[in-house]
Amino acid sequence: MSLPQWYSVFIEAVDAALDKVLPDGEIEPRQLHAAMRYSVFPGGKRIRPAVVCASRSAVAGPKRSGNSRSDDPAMWPSVAIELIHCYSLIHDDLPCMDNDDFRRGKPSCHKAYGEATALLAGDALLTLAFEALASPSFLDAVGPEPACSCVAALASAAGSRGMIGGQQLDISPWPWLEPGIGEPEALCLMEALKTGKLFQCAAVMGGIVGGACEEELGILSELASDLGLAFQIRDDLEDAVSEGEGAQPGIITAVSVWGVEGAQQHFVTLIDAARTKCRLLGNAGSELMDIIDLVNREW
Repeated sequence: MSLPQWYSVFIEAVDAALDKVLPDGEIEPRQLHAAMRYSVFPGGKRIRPAVVCASRSAVAGPKRSGNSRSDDPAMWPSVAIELIHCYSLIHDDLPCMDNDDFRRGKPSCHKAYGEATALLAGDALLTLAFEALASPSFLDAVGPEPACSCVAALASAAGSRGMIGGQQLDISPWPWLEPGIGEPEALCLMEALKTGKLFQCAAVMGGIVGGACEEELGILSELASDLGLAFQIRDDLEDAVSEGEGAQPGIITAVSVWGVEGAQQHFVTLIDAARTKCRLLGNAGSELMDIIDLVNREW
C-alpha cells in the first residue's frame, strides 16, 4: 500500500536525522554502536515520529520548504521518540521479557549481538533520546521552555507511569489489580500505558513545537490516546490471526478479553473516535487523518 507523499518524504527525513544522531558503527565501542544502529535501521513506518510531525502541522501548518522537513524543529522530538521506541523493542525481545528471536524480519538484537550488548544498546538509545532533546539546535529553534516541556513529556510517557509501567503489568501474573477491577478495565489500563502514552506524548510534543494552545493540546492528546489504544488492539488481533494465539493463563490481550469480533469492534470504535477528534482541527489535521487511515487500512 502506498503512503501519502508527505509521509514518504518524512520517513526519509527522519531516517537521515536518526543516522546523523546515532554514533557511527566504526567508533568505539564498535559492538555497542553497531547494535544500536542494527536496532534502529531499517525502521518500518516510523508512526510515532509521524504523529509528532503531523501534530505540529495540525496547529502550525505544514512546513513548506520544498520536499524536505529536515529543518523542521519537530524533527528533534521525532528522533527522540523513535529512539525510545527502538530501545523498548530491544528490551521487549530479551529472554527475561518476551524472549523473541526475530524483530522486523531479522534476528532480534540479543540474537545478533548477545544479551549483554543488547541490554546496553537499549540503555544507550534511551539516553540518546534525551540528548537529542537537549540539542542546542532544538533549544535555539523552539526556546528553552518548550524544549523542557518536551523532555518532561517524554520522560513521563516512557517511565513507570507510562510505557515501562505498562510493560510491568504485561509481564505480571494476573490478577495484578485490586479486587473488583475486571479484565476489560485492566486491559485498557495496561495498553494505554504500554502503547498509548507514547502516542499521546508524540502528539503533545508536536503540539508544543507548533505552539498549540491548551485546547489544541487537549484534542491532540485525546486523539492520540484513541489511536494508540487502537494500534495496540490491532497488534493483538494480528497476533491472534497470524499465529493462532489463544488465551494464555495469566496473560490478557484484547482477543482474550473480548474475542476476535469484540476486539475488532473496539478497534473500529477507537478509530472512529480518533477521526471525530481529528475533525475538530479542520483541514490542518489532514496529516493526522492520514495516519489514522493508515492504521485502519493496514488492519
